[in-house]
Amino acid sequence: MLIRDVMIKNPVKVYENELVTEAVERLRNFNLLSFPVLNSNEEPVGIFMSNVMNINGENFKNITVGDIMRVADDVSIVKEFEEAYSIFAKPREFFFVLDDQGRFVGILRKRHVMKTYYEKYNYCEARAVGIMKCVDSAVFAINKLGQIVMMNENAGIILGIGDDDVIGMKIESVIPNTRMLETLELGEVEYKRSFEYKEKKLLVNRHPIENEHGIIGAICSFRDVTEYNEIQDELVVEKHEKEVLETIFEIAYDGLIVIDPEGYITMISNAYKKFLGVEDRDVIGMHVTEIIENTRMHKVAETGVAEIAELQKINNNHTIVSRIPVFKDGVLTSVVGKVVFRNIDELDDLYSKIGKMEEQLENYKRELSQINKAKYTFSDIIGRSSEMKQVVNIAKKAAYTNSNVLILGESGTGKELFAHSIHNSSARRSKAFVKVNCAAIPDELLESELFGYEQGAFTGAKKGGKIGKFEVADQGTIFLDEIGDMPMHMQAKLLRVIQEREIEKIGSNNPKRIDVRIIAATNRNIEQMIEEKKFRLDLYYRLNVVTLNIPPLRERTEDIDALCKTFIEKFRIRYLKRVDAINDSSIAKLKKYGWPGNIRELENIIERAINIMDGGTVIKAKHLPVDISGRYDVEDVKPLKESMDDYERKTIIKCLEAVNFNKSRASKLLGISRTALYEKLDKYDLKIVNKSLQENEETRAM
Repeated sequence: MLIRDVMIKNPVKVYENELVTEAVERLRNFNLLSFPVLNSNEEPVGIFMSNVMNINGENFKNITVGDIMRVADDVSIVKEFEEAYSIFAKPREFFFVLDDQGRFVGILRKRHVMKTYYEKYNYCEARAVGIMKCVDSAVFAINKLGQIVMMNENAGIILGIGDDDVIGMKIESVIPNTRMLETLELGEVEYKRSFEYKEKKLLVNRHPIENEHGIIGAICSFRDVTEYNEIQDELVVEKHEKEVLETIFEIAYDGLIVIDPEGYITMISNAYKKFLGVEDRDVIGMHVTEIIENTRMHKVAETGVAEIAELQKINNNHTIVSRIPVFKDGVLTSVVGKVVFRNIDELDDLYSKIGKMEEQLENYKRELSQINKAKYTFSDIIGRSSEMKQVVNIAKKAAYTNSNVLILGESGTGKELFAHSIHNSSARRSKAFVKVNCAAIPDELLESELFGYEQGAFTGAKKGGKIGKFEVADQGTIFLDEIGDMPMHMQAKLLRVIQEREIEKIGSNNPKRIDVRIIAATNRNIEQMIEEKKFRLDLYYRLNVVTLNIPPLRERTEDIDALCKTFIEKFRIRYLKRVDAINDSSIAKLKKYGWPGNIRELENIIERAINIMDGGTVIKAKHLPVDISGRYDVEDVKPLKESMDDYERKTIIKCLEAVNFNKSRASKLLGISRTALYEKLDKYDLKIVNKSLQENEETRAM
């Protein structure tokens, strides 16, 4: 509610240069305690109190309102678009209201705002009570402390508790396992969750109550579906049994037959009739021995003992059959016969198919294992600096535990290398190592990627659903790279996974227990993000069990030598080039560079250098980018005399070309005699023939 919504617009006002006697006369009919005082520019300057009207007017002759008014200060001035509740923090009763341009638009009294808030509160409470009375569900509301503050009559009827008995009590002490506290903490919304309370089956809905400051409570409703579920279950069972029976005996490929205790046929499948050669006959009611040769169905009806996978010859075919008695209340009611294989050859074919399927399954498992496998170990981490040795030592110790690890470091410092190494040195090394780049997956797809989804969970969901990354990583390790880019709503869900050690697919109400070690990494300042409310503090505490701070390359330049050797070996093999080393001058330049891209940038620079080398086997400064190498290398510096000669020669050539090889003009422009010019032409072996210059090849190479 804004100040402009409750302020008094166009109030009665007086002016500071107005005589008190005139003001009193004009305001006498207004039953108000105070009036705003404005100056000639319509700006508030003070408050005129009405008690002045009761004083003898003779005492105020020639006295203006400005002489006796209460002067306004900055505290008593507010803006019309401020929140109305903000005035309660100010020690004033009367306030002047200004618009965005600083113009006076009204007044506001604190008691009037309090009255408005009180009326609004009473209205909201009455509306909430009215709504709760109208619904046929049990409804509870709790405050942010988890205490019950409101419930309707149906709650007492459905749950068997009284209003007066529970108001003010903790919700978990009244109704355990409602998960209302999770709603308060995480803001989770849940609909139609199955819940049992005192042998009653309930459907629960819960939702957080929020205002502009955050979650201030939660509300939940319960609906008793016990009788409905019982009736539904019975109908489902009956329908299912009917459908199964019809399906079995109408379209089953297998041979099926049912007889009564006396041996007479009550049901037989079409496939079995065809196999027996009696598809054109009505065999229901006939004795089983009349239809099936060598049968023992009637014997099983006499003994009540099942015969499983027995060999039987029917129509010159050796078949495998099972005969199973059916009992109800201890009394045999029927015997079911089933031909498992109509011919022994079918059994051999089945064994062959199963063998191929098992072989394919093992291949798929091996492929999946290779995809979700850590590639690097601690031996792949190159670093002789004390900083790197310390970090590697901590990482090795962390590998022997199951604690979560948070890896911090700039981009390109090798955070993923450490994650791989920790997994490969842990007891989970034989299990999956699943990598997830939180920044590369769109926010709307991140939940389905991490936790998976059920079939039909949303439009476009794959048939059969999808397994999430956490489920793939069960018993292994999941590496959450760029965790700092994870949206806030997903941070809440990740926190619950860490706390509860269970996941819930999208579209599923059945959580699944998992055992996953989490390694998270980021190049962002997590502590600053927490201050900016962009990262959850509780999630940070859960992840920050073991912290690895990977130093940037500029802080461990002594490792550059070894890193260069490793990258040279890697790329000379890849590009089939003979590259033996990098010279000391280049190493010195690399150590002076700032390395914003860290090791990844160094690797790219070495790869580039090997690609552009056109001769030689040593990487030199000229093969490095200009911002690293500068303009000159030590090897490119010439003696001063040689450089001066070279410059003099080039200047003479340019001058001759400019004057069309006229030696007299050239000598004058150069400021030397013609004799001196001839001597220099001889010195640099330059000859002018037919107004063109001929140079000696060796001299040209200077």
